[in-house]
Amino acid sequence: MISSSTDYDVVIMGGAFSGASTGMLLKREHPAMRILIVERTVQFDRKVGESTSEVAGCFLTRVLHQGDHLSAHHYQKHGLRMWFCKTPDDDVGDLTEIGPRYQSRLPTFQLDRAVLDEHLLKEACDFGCELLRPATIKTITLSEDEAPHTLEIMPQEGQMRTVTTRWLIDASGKAAVLSKKLGLHRSMESEHPTSSIWCRFRNVNGLDSYKSRKMHPKLMGKVSGLRTTATNHLMGHGWWCWIIPLSDGSYSAGITWDRRFFTLPEGPSLLARLQAHLMTQPIGRLMFENAVPDADDTFYYKNLAYRSERIAGNRWVMVGDAAGFMDPLYSHGLDYCGHTVSAATDLVERNLAGENTQGITDYLNTAYPRSYQLWFNALYKDKYSYLGDAELVNATFLLDLSAYFIGPVRGVYDTPEIEWKQMPYGGRAGEAFGWFMAFYNRRFVHLAEVRRRKGIYGRANNGHVWLPFISLSPDPTALRLLWAGIKVWIKAEIVTWLAPTPATAPVMMAEKPVEA
Repeated sequence: MISSSTDYDVVIMGGAFSGASTGMLLKREHPAMRILIVERTVQFDRKVGESTSEVAGCFLTRVLHQGDHLSAHHYQKHGLRMWFCKTPDDDVGDLTEIGPRYQSRLPTFQLDRAVLDEHLLKEACDFGCELLRPATIKTITLSEDEAPHTLEIMPQEGQMRTVTTRWLIDASGKAAVLSKKLGLHRSMESEHPTSSIWCRFRNVNGLDSYKSRKMHPKLMGKVSGLRTTATNHLMGHGWWCWIIPLSDGSYSAGITWDRRFFTLPEGPSLLARLQAHLMTQPIGRLMFENAVPDADDTFYYKNLAYRSERIAGNRWVMVGDAAGFMDPLYSHGLDYCGHTVSAATDLVERNLAGENTQGITDYLNTAYPRSYQLWFNALYKDKYSYLGDAELVNATFLLDLSAYFIGPVRGVYDTPEIEWKQMPYGGRAGEAFGWFMAFYNRRFVHLAEVRRRKGIYGRANNGHVWLPFISLSPDPTALRLLWAGIKVWIKAEIVTWLAPTPATAPVMMAEKPVEA
């Protein structure tokens, strides 16, 4: 029940996407609830990726009801598109391309996260949340019984404030304040040692421009939709680059790589190293040869993947990136934000209404790490080893996306009142799909190793345009694309094993990691 014995019913640490969404959902349904959002920054910076997937698009438009804002201030995203080459000198028209033939069916967006986060925080405040910004939480004293939690907060201007609260919600993002404070934070560096550099560019030549199509007439070929507003990925062994258009005319471009397989070219600065790498790929040169970077908007992260062993306790809960993060390849980060925010708001609402919520807490502490590990093994474990082979990526593209639409996407559209409060790939069906996905992921890792040994890795990186024959939908039609992916997988197995082994195996140079 809402109590007057504390300063607040809920204090939320962090006012970006997850924190603002949590405050908004709680306050609009419970106007009397006293909610304080503490945000340390004066203004939000931009994040690693700005794309959403279909689950996050559903959360934004059907849970947060942000369709008007998204339509007015952000690009509609038209799928994921991947480009492969054999050499840096390949002609753009000869590159192998994987992606949708038509525009997207479900709402997804290319987000300027700084704009979106500010808008969501303002909406949370408009609903009645109190905001303390900029301010830093200096101490957190968690209660182990029914006593309130106590926080000491230092505003940038003013005196130290001591506040008490029934509930504490950690939406601190990568800072993962509670997870680290409680010794629950676990890095995935040994399994997934990834790094990422990104920057904003202007004067970028879009793929649908007159210049691009005049230089490379094949770009007018089989694709009926727009390429520019897709999330375009440049693919290679151990790395991938993203190219994302933003509504202010700039582009977000960056690289994520697995340090076991790839070393970023040397250079005098992080930005110079990113630019040099973009110039090694024909699409990168076409788009960024005359691009102007914003040197002050360059960021670097090391060891992107981490998770908390538990995400809830005695009247505290973690949401979004404060609970964990995997990889930006498929833009699934906001999916987990949607699920954890929904689960956290349900937990807090029920507890403050006087219900015994220990069962929900126990579920979250079991379901979140299980879901995280299942999804990681299915989608990302050692995946970077085969990102440079178009045939293998085409198979996993069809398999991964069809499984995603059959499971998580269908769930949030068909049964949102149940699905949002649960973690992805739950239940027996979810476990079965997770096992199947992890199995074929392991097979592709092995096939990539054999192909490199036989000298046929990336053999189809030129001369192909692979487009799904139907658009993905969260219904049984996705099973047709799943079957198509299985057939591509079988073909890749046959081609790999029938390829002769060279009399002298190709020398596999060890790529020594270099710290950025």
